[in-house]
Amino acid sequence: MLKKTVEGKRSILQGMALISFLLVFSVFAVFAKAQAAEPAANVNVSRADGECTYSVSDLDTSVPDSELTIQVTNKSTGDKVWEKIYEIHQDSHEGKVTLEDLKYDFATYTITILVNDTVIKTEDIDFTIHTNKVDLSVLGSSYELTRTFNLISTEPKDGVIVPGKGNKVSIYVWHGSLDASVQLGNTQLIAGSGLKWSNVNLASAGHVYGTWTATAMLTNNNLDVSKALATAQYSVAPKASSFSSGKSTSLEKKQSFKVSLKGLKNPYDIKKVSFRVSTKAGKALATVSAVQSSSNYTATITYKSVKYTLDQLTISAIIQDSAGKKVTLAKTAAVDLTVKPGTTTITKKKNATCKVVLKNAYVPGNMSSLKFIVYSISGGKKKKIKTYNVPVSASKKKVSQIIDSYKVGDYKLYVYAYTAWNKKLLLSTTDYTITKKDMGKSGWYYEKYNGKKYRFYYENNKKVTDLTDILNIKKGGSNKFYIEVNRAAAVVTVYMYNNETNKYDTPVKAATVSVGRDVRTNAGAGALNIKSSFTPIGNFSICSNGAAVRYTLKPMHEPDGSTVYARWCTHIVGNVYFHSIAVSAQSHYALSSRSYNRLGSPASAGCIRMTVADAKWLYGYAPTGTRVKINVGSSKKPGPLGKPQTIKIVGSGVNYDPTDPDVPDSRKKKDYKAKKITGYMTKSGKKVGYE
Repeated sequence: MLKKTVEGKRSILQGMALISFLLVFSVFAVFAKAQAAEPAANVNVSRADGECTYSVSDLDTSVPDSELTIQVTNKSTGDKVWEKIYEIHQDSHEGKVTLEDLKYDFATYTITILVNDTVIKTEDIDFTIHTNKVDLSVLGSSYELTRTFNLISTEPKDGVIVPGKGNKVSIYVWHGSLDASVQLGNTQLIAGSGLKWSNVNLASAGHVYGTWTATAMLTNNNLDVSKALATAQYSVAPKASSFSSGKSTSLEKKQSFKVSLKGLKNPYDIKKVSFRVSTKAGKALATVSAVQSSSNYTATITYKSVKYTLDQLTISAIIQDSAGKKVTLAKTAAVDLTVKPGTTTITKKKNATCKVVLKNAYVPGNMSSLKFIVYSISGGKKKKIKTYNVPVSASKKKVSQIIDSYKVGDYKLYVYAYTAWNKKLLLSTTDYTITKKDMGKSGWYYEKYNGKKYRFYYENNKKVTDLTDILNIKKGGSNKFYIEVNRAAAVVTVYMYNNETNKYDTPVKAATVSVGRDVRTNAGAGALNIKSSFTPIGNFSICSNGAAVRYTLKPMHEPDGSTVYARWCTHIVGNVYFHSIAVSAQSHYALSSRSYNRLGSPASAGCIRMTVADAKWLYGYAPTGTRVKINVGSSKKPGPLGKPQTIKIVGSGVNYDPTDPDVPDSRKKKDYKAKKITGYMTKSGKKVGYE
């Protein structure tokens, strides 16, 4: 009884152990299943073989009805071009896709590997033709019938231009005059870094000149249509080392010119060469046969043969080959048979004559004679006055002739040349006017300037530009002046009232000045402020605001906060004055040469800078109340007295105004002789070195 009990207990324990083992095994199996690897895929592309191989591992075979799908799509169009579906019965799978599967459509594809609906791999397949990595070149000169064709790959090492095997290349050439292309040379298999077709004879393509197109065509037993890999162009044409024309003194006498074609070569030999001469517009004038000497061809062409056409002529070389075909050389020559009118100048002299000078006139074949014909012009009509027959010489480039001035009036001079074949040619016409001045004048004259009439004074046929002494103008008097500032020209002109005309039409004096740096602002005085750098536009007057506004020396505050000193200041408006160029200290020897040399251009903070002499004159002679008009003006029309010449400081050590009367004449003279200044004014007002 006891034995049975023990054995029963042992059976129970063994059963419990078995149950425990099964429970542990079950848990381990579930855990192991949860830790199973995910499917993985690998893709390899061989462009050389035209194949894409793939492999998939760690497939789960326990899931019923699982599928492995391989899809290939065209990347550019998105079209699905190939697909395989497999039931999963094993944990791995291998396969490949070939160009044949893709019907040899060279493109970029995307391979996608799916397990059921889950994408586990996508990758691009490059089955394109790398046309951007291949070049075709044609070696040889245009006159050679044998050429070398090179197909060069720029692929890196082991790179493949065309995927797959059995790819071949043929060279085809085509010309616009042909109906179809022609193959040259043999068909070659693609291999290595390129292909070469040496010593290919072009004659088999046809006896045709011009530009040809060569194409490297890809062929393959699996291709329905050939594909172009690369193209190049080459020329079949004659060539010459030089093509020119020439004229000489002896040829001019013979009324002819020479044409020379050197180093001529042609693909199909040369039977004859002719030169065709045409006008600039392309009209053919003559065709002349050339004389051969080795590979050089020349011809002398007469003006008569080109119908005495005086034009820019173009010369073409026409080559006739051994087969009788004609071709025109691309290179042309030119000959200038145009008339050169030269330059005609008329100088009016005081003795009622004019000197006419004709320079550098040219007539092909030399001119036989010249005629100067003078016409008077009145009321739009012309009347012949006189004809001057002027002898010429082929060796002279200058011809002079004295003609009479006759009387005051308008004239036109016609210059005619006659060719060696007696053709009359008009070289030029020149308008000129004879006035009283041309006969020599002194005293007062009314003359127009810029549409207005002014009263000028002449001495010895020269206009006087400072009428202070002529008009006996007094300092501090009641001079009736009007001052005009041409801001664009940087010129101040002073006018005096004319009792005869009741106008301010007598220009008394002009001065070259510096106006405000800002010449874009055209505002009036209301826009002025401490930071302004423009000279205001408008009508103002001198010293008429009730304040003491004349200074022999005045401190002036610059926009940058510095203080400078200016002499002979005459107030205009606001903080704008006429004054000499400011100096850095109260001294006659503190002038900046740079500031002085800027006279005639914008340079100030708004005031009108002048030389000491001009500022002192205005200070002393222009009374309070004198009207001042500041115009935008024109640099091309400075005023009736023009823009006076200025002195330049060109040497070092000159720190004074060369017109300042307080600087000794001896020092100015010394610096002038040393070429440190281009001129100066003496204490008495005499100008030295400038007008």
